[in-house]
Amino acid sequence: MTSSVSNGHAPYFALRDRLLGDLRTTVLTGEQLCEAGRLVHGRPEGLSLYGIPATEMQSEGIRLLGRTAVECCADAHAAEVADVLAALHAFSPPGGEDPLLVDLFCGSGNFSHHLGVRLGITVDAAELDPAVHAATSHNLGRVGADVRLHLGDYRDLLGRLPARSMRDTYFIDPPWPASTPAGLDLTRTSPPVPDILDDIRRSRDGLPCLIAIKASDRIAHDSLRLAFAKSHRLRSITPPPTLPHGANLAFHLYELHG
Repeated sequence: MTSSVSNGHAPYFALRDRLLGDLRTTVLTGEQLCEAGRLVHGRPEGLSLYGIPATEMQSEGIRLLGRTAVECCADAHAAEVADVLAALHAFSPPGGEDPLLVDLFCGSGNFSHHLGVRLGITVDAAELDPAVHAATSHNLGRVGADVRLHLGDYRDLLGRLPARSMRDTYFIDPPWPASTPAGLDLTRTSPPVPDILDDIRRSRDGLPCLIAIKASDRIAHDSLRLAFAKSHRLRSITPPPTLPHGANLAFHLYELHG
């Protein structure tokens, strides 16, 4: 990243540090939400969750914590990934009970909301942070989302959800460490992505499934390929960048083998 790019995005990095620091568990004001939208997505309305842009969140009673404004999967991204997953499900053989849809680190719950709407199936979601869980539970109730939100560790949720079919789908977005020049190392997320994949495999007794993972547009140490070495890559989605390389999002879809 050049100094000119760094200086041009200095307000974003300063806001990010505050949102992940002293404002981490603070419910943001409408002004703060709009500022986050402008600096992260290029315009206030770019920060949109549950179909509600930042400019309307306060009036609609949406509660967004500082950390969630940084970590969330905004509408434009969540809807695109949900559409791709819906297309994959459409090519699967019909019949039997509905597949599992599981959001293991749900945060705002926005991806759960979009996936449930797109597929017409209840999503099971886990959130470990009580403050995030409380805000997300409130927000999902406000928009009438068909999401079963569990407070606790993702492994507890996996233990309650035996495999149903090869169409079962898991969304992975664990907390990331601070950005580094090398990019995002998936062995250093909390917990590491390879450990999460092993936990999913154990819960399924060898039955394949679909995985969607949110990552950075710069991956360190080839950790994405190594983590999914036993999987088949289906699709990658890279939204148009609004931030320096390494600070933007990318989404990857895999078929996870047992």
